[in-house]
Amino acid sequence: MKKWKNILSLCITLAAFTACSEEDYKVYDTTQTDNIFFSYFNEKNQADSIISYNFGFDIANEHIVEIPVTLMGMPSEKDRTIGLKAVSDSTEMAEGTHYIIDRALLRAGRIDDTIRVKLLRPDDEKFRTEALRLYLEIEPTSDLSITGQKTFTIMGSDIRVSSRPAWWYDYEKLPEYSFENAQLFFKYFYDLAPKANKDVFDEIINRYGDYFINAKQLQGPFSMYWNFIAKYVLIPLYNDTKDTINWPNGAPGVN
Repeated sequence: MKKWKNILSLCITLAAFTACSEEDYKVYDTTQTDNIFFSYFNEKNQADSIISYNFGFDIANEHIVEIPVTLMGMPSEKDRTIGLKAVSDSTEMAEGTHYIIDRALLRAGRIDDTIRVKLLRPDDEKFRTEALRLYLEIEPTSDLSITGQKTFTIMGSDIRVSSRPAWWYDYEKLPEYSFENAQLFFKYFYDLAPKANKDVFDEIINRYGDYFINAKQLQGPFSMYWNFIAKYVLIPLYNDTKDTINWPNGAPGVN
């Protein structure tokens, strides 16, 4: 009799556990359409919907902007196309002239990915004087629907610094300032400085930003890192260009 009571108790326990499992652990509905949304966070770790890029001193003719997207749903075994379009009445850039959509896919097995937009550097006077807008929007497809942030703006430009920046000191042994000479300096800086000492290179970039966009006149990069920059960047630059560009004070020296 006791044996049968134990069996009955076990059956009741299993039935109760099964009921709880069905209630608490629902199976994901694999037939529903998954959702995608922009999930970009800026340098302050705040959700944002705009990225700006100015070619400036960069010598490249194209630049890749990557915009993070996140899936709300289950990863797939296949690539899924993200329905991305430029909203024509809110976009100032021209496709093929100012930008190309390089990749708009959620790749297989991923719940996070990036949309890639290639900014181009055309011979465009307007692009050199003001920032132009590319306004993107995600549209639903048979594979992916939309939730949350569905629009994103890229501001692109090629505004050139014609006047000497404050950190380009006159009294140091630098080449005569011009936009082209500054481009050449940064070409050497980005190629040679990290090879000489990656830690110091990273310290300079963290302090002054890419292409020294955060540099001021006082305690600027040439003031604070003169020996390093002179030895590993300016002296090689001088040796290669002393016959083609003007160095008013001659060869740069190390203190």
